[in-house]
Amino acid sequence: MLKSVLSDGGLKALAYDVGPGRYYQPAYRNIASAIDLEAGAFLDIGCGPGWLSIYVASGKPELDAIGIDINEAMLQRAERHKGTRLNVTYHTMDAAQIIYPEGTFNAVAAVQSAHHWTDTAAVLEEVYRVLKPGCSFYLYEADAEASEVPDGWIQRQGVFPPDAWVLRNWKRYGMDATRWEELKQAVRASSFGGGEAGRHGFYRRLVLTK
Repeated sequence: MLKSVLSDGGLKALAYDVGPGRYYQPAYRNIASAIDLEAGAFLDIGCGPGWLSIYVASGKPELDAIGIDINEAMLQRAERHKGTRLNVTYHTMDAAQIIYPEGTFNAVAAVQSAHHWTDTAAVLEEVYRVLKPGCSFYLYEADAEASEVPDGWIQRQGVFPPDAWVLRNWKRYGMDATRWEELKQAVRASSFGGGEAGRHGFYRRLVLTK
């Protein structure tokens, strides 16, 4: 019955929302804290259910957070989550064709988005274009080769989700060392010319500064 009401995209959005979208709440908060933007404009690429934008903008009236995604069902979930917040907005948009002018954003992030990109070079150039000089792009991908779940990054309800479940999802949807190196090569070939590679929680992270 549910499948007859929801599209396939809607079912996937719902499944994410009640699964990873719920138990990754600490991860979204930790990433927002690391970005540490107090004012200006923030862009969340592949925003999904919108939580990162919400946490980045929370309690910061001088900051405008914008989330973009091509999955309209995910954006509908994001709209519900933002509630009455006026400094968070969402738009259907391809990251390879960002509509905003050059130098619009004080920070850009993409969390678990890069593995979906079909034209990585185009996305990197668009992000470079819309960033203000001296500002950074935070690029996160789950480590497909992780062997443990760090404390403080997963919200559990009783014993769910167990570590084995979480690690299996990272293996399925994250990036292994080979794909991560390919992404870094694309960054080096882009206008960014390189970036700071490291880890944050269970993620591989690149911080690229214009």
